[in-house]
Amino acid sequence: MAEEEQEPTAEALKQRRKREKAAEKNAALGVEKFTVEVAGIFKKDLKRLMKQHGFNNQQEVHQNLLRNVIAADFEMAAQMLKCVTTPFVVTEKVSHIIRAAGLKSLADEPPEPDDEIINPK
Repeated sequence: MAEEEQEPTAEALKQRRKREKAAEKNAALGVEKFTVEVAGIFKKDLKRLMKQHGFNNQQEVHQNLLRNVIAADFEMAAQMLKCVTTPFVVTEKVSHIIRAAGLKSLADEPPEPDDEIINPK
């Protein structure tokens, strides 16, 4: 049994024309969609940064950052792109958890005879 092809509704045709018109406008302006995935942990800091500097949307922040990095000389761009990490301290409790996990891993999968194992003192 062959399925009948349904004609698009007037609303569907209107929406299609609207999308095509927007696509033509974006193409003429050189606008492309560029998706950036960011860890959710940055959301609070990004919102604070936006508020402090008067930004209304994240896209504007990303575009300004890209423009600034691209316009910078090599050394400045390298400095801007350098990964900055927050220093942290491993507590004694966490250290014990890590050691126990390592020992369990060794027990579950014993090392090969030619593996070098260094026992902590």
